[in-house]
Amino acid sequence: MISKQYADISVGDREMTGWTTVTPDYVREFADLTGDRHPLHLDPDYAAESMFGRQIAHGALLLSTLLGQVMLDPRHFHAFYGIERLRFLRPVFFSDQVRTRSEVVSLRERSDGQTAVVTCRGVLENQDSEPVLEADFQFLVPRGAEHADAHQSGARQSAVSLDHTSH
Repeated sequence: MISKQYADISVGDREMTGWTTVTPDYVREFADLTGDRHPLHLDPDYAAESMFGRQIAHGALLLSTLLGQVMLDPRHFHAFYGIERLRFLRPVFFSDQVRTRSEVVSLRERSDGQTAVVTCRGVLENQDSEPVLEADFQFLVPRGAEHADAHQSGARQSAVSLDHTSH
């Protein structure tokens, strides 16, 4: 979603990601991380009696998956700023695959003279190209190229640090 300088971003820019498979381990690890252990996600017997007829992924996991799939280049991105119109449209079952389609829908320069808000419509879709989640995501970005240049070496250093911590 944010992969280039603000000056180079245009309303209508589009991006599509690769696929992520929703596995039982993926859901269980999210439940362990967040403490959300609702039986709809973790108990096949309970879920079989639900309106869905089987286990589904957490809505928050799907939201996190969408944000994790898209490009947020640290040279051109300050912070996540907000969500509007978030809707969960259909369940995601174990073994489903999901990917993200995004489009820039608005650009707004802020009065501080240094930052702008880029709003992207994000749609998480399943393997049948059906939307399962959609929302407008707002990102705070630097307005000038000088921020990207100043933070480029810091981003490289952060990436190196992350590589060392993952071993």
